[in-house]
Amino acid sequence: MDEIANAVVFFWIPLSMIALGVWISLSSKDNLRTNIGRIIAVLGLIFVCASPWTVPSSPSSSIGHLIGFILGPSILLLIGIYLLVFSGNVPVGKLPTSDRKLGMFCITFSTVWFCLMQWGDLTPIYDGGEVNRFWLIFFPTLVLMICSLSSVLSVSMMVIGEERQRESSIMRLISVISMTLIICGLAIDGKNISSELFSTYFWLSVSDLFGILVGTSLSIFIFGFVIYLYERSIGEPNSVPAPTNDELSQASEKIANNIGGVESE
Repeated sequence: MDEIANAVVFFWIPLSMIALGVWISLSSKDNLRTNIGRIIAVLGLIFVCASPWTVPSSPSSSIGHLIGFILGPSILLLIGIYLLVFSGNVPVGKLPTSDRKLGMFCITFSTVWFCLMQWGDLTPIYDGGEVNRFWLIFFPTLVLMICSLSSVLSVSMMVIGEERQRESSIMRLISVISMTLIICGLAIDGKNISSELFSTYFWLSVSDLFGILVGTSLSIFIFGFVIYLYERSIGEPNSVPAPTNDELSQASEKIANNIGGVESE
């Protein structure tokens, strides 16, 4: 097969298998179909991660290479967030309070792992000894999103939430840590990535996220404005005429028959 066919078979089809498997597992209540969906998603993920060996000449294999590198710390980060959230003050699915420490450990270990990938020897190197270009996009975007979301959640918990001071403090701590990582990336050179290169991709990430925020806000505003114009064009509804005496007597009869009743002996 040619390069395009190889990329379709060994990368794009497995990538679509991940989305298909997740959709099947989440949309089905049957255990068999749920397990089949999970198997399909896992097989697709394995083939995507193996794309640097199956289709090394395809530029798309850089994505599979990056996914293979970030899979471990990402899983640890998600597990840590889950343990941290559900071991707190939640109404359903509450975990033991002792799981909070395990969650903090997973998040800390994941953060150190990501830092070693940015500044240490674990940097994703691909395509002739160069840093994976998707990692240069991924890490600044990840840190920026964590900083933004944790800041918003911290303020929201203080304003809207009840008895959420502890969770708000944790969100503030995460925001400060992510901001520290951003400052370090802008000021400190890594073993394989310079601070100038990080700065370039960081500001590109800022512009991307700002564009997404502006676009989302405009779409919500336009949608609400269209609904407002439509509601104004409809006009006031016609008044319903007052009920006649026959209708009132019939309604009274129905009410009396349904709410009166007879006591059982």
